[in-house]
Amino acid sequence: MGKDTKFCRNCGKELPIESTFCPYCMTKLIDVTTGGEIKVKKKKPIIIAVAAAIVLLVVIAVIIILNSTIFGGKSDNITTHATTVPTTAVTTTAENKTLDYSKYVGIWCDKDSDISTATQNGGNILEIISVKDDVVRFTFTKTSSAPQNRIARISNVTTKVIDGIGTFSFDDDGWQNSGTGKIKFSDGEIYIENTITNQNSGSMWDIGGKFYLKKSESSMLDVESNNFLNADFDNVKNAFGEEISDPFLASDKWYIHYYSGMNVMVTAETNKIYSITVDYSSGNLANSNISFGEINGNSTYDDVYAELGEPMYNNITHGDVTYKRKDGYVTFTFDDNMNLTNFVYCIEDTH
Repeated sequence: MGKDTKFCRNCGKELPIESTFCPYCMTKLIDVTTGGEIKVKKKKPIIIAVAAAIVLLVVIAVIIILNSTIFGGKSDNITTHATTVPTTAVTTTAENKTLDYSKYVGIWCDKDSDISTATQNGGNILEIISVKDDVVRFTFTKTSSAPQNRIARISNVTTKVIDGIGTFSFDDDGWQNSGTGKIKFSDGEIYIENTITNQNSGSMWDIGGKFYLKKSESSMLDVESNNFLNADFDNVKNAFGEEISDPFLASDKWYIHYYSGMNVMVTAETNKIYSITVDYSSGNLANSNISFGEINGNSTYDDVYAELGEPMYNNITHGDVTYKRKDGYVTFTFDDNMNLTNFVYCIEDTH
């Protein structure tokens, strides 16, 4: 070895004296700052490869963990949450879905009572007139016991029913009392609670109280008290029962809807009820479930006269009598024995 050369301690190659690293084995030889020699151990290739592999595995593991956390892996919580939210939303929607209240249409009375006993001996009568979606329309009557038989009534009340419960208010119960109420629907029973908030000091009766009502077997449709004339047909049609045939276009102006023992004439342009015709002439008069106030298929001319008084036009020789009512006219027809056979309730006087 010359004075101008030196050997690499790692690989033994001869190098210039000023070399600080070996170009053959890439090993650093001399500390540039101090000028002293550095003893360097050889970095074996297998150790380097193993270290690189470990680093690579760590990097891959970190990437997997990060990717899993963001997109779902430890996403047990995230996945569960994502699944739960839609499920909860669907459940809530199902719970708030409008229930079918049409099955409640009809007459409801106190337990072990009916219309006749409630009217004669005192009691409560609820008539569910119609149901449209979740809007229920009804009339409620409260009668005191005999012999007074005082009557309080709230008519054509409408309420939006949510989860089986509807609230309402009334201005006059027939005794100038006003207040609020709640109606609750459950299987086989309807609960009503009326609260008088403004009591007329001179009233002898009111509609306040709590009432549990069962559906009456002798359900009766009171055409007069329900104020059907000029009402929107779609809003009240459920009260008439099930149509026995398709509506008939009698002219450009009228549709006729046919029900058991009753026809309802509706204007073609406005869909308003123009007239209601009730037929008792089938012979099954006592079992008719349609009435006009206290007048039904068992009534006679004397019953009608006592209920309504002197008719406007007394055409009794032709079997007809006509009365003016608050929203129209009603004409009763009798047979030769003066038994009521039918009546026509209409907006205009047709006589």
